[in-house]
Amino acid sequence: MSRDRLAVLGRFVLVNVLNTGLYWGLYLLLLLVAPYLVANTVALVVAVLAAYAANARWAFGVAPSRGSLLRYLVANGTTILVRTAVVWLLVTPLSLPEQLAPPAAVAVTMPVAFVLTTWAMAERPVAAREPSPVAPVAAPVA
Repeated sequence: MSRDRLAVLGRFVLVNVLNTGLYWGLYLLLLLVAPYLVANTVALVVAVLAAYAANARWAFGVAPSRGSLLRYLVANGTTILVRTAVVWLLVTPLSLPEQLAPPAAVAVTMPVAFVLTTWAMAERPVAAREPSPVAPVAAPVA
């Protein structure tokens, strides 16, 4: 792995560690005024959007766009599904304590999350657009 790629990976890991803290803190704060499902949903949405902005601008150094945001949401959704499967695998067949499974699953799925986020943040070339033909304006008939 190149030095530049390792730097991106390091920034990605840092963003996601800090973002986990943001999610957890916001969740706990919202629990004071909202039911846990509402607190979880709001904290998750805020954390995903914050992680997108931080990953785009700082970790990957790209300008945010609608396209990369949509790809990021797909990447994040995929990572959540994979992470959930890993938690199940660790707890059910492998008998890891439930309390230890989520952080272990995060560690196991971090490479998948990095690859998917790299895909989401990849700048796509804009298709060249043909200029719109402009019809000549007819001279007024006198």
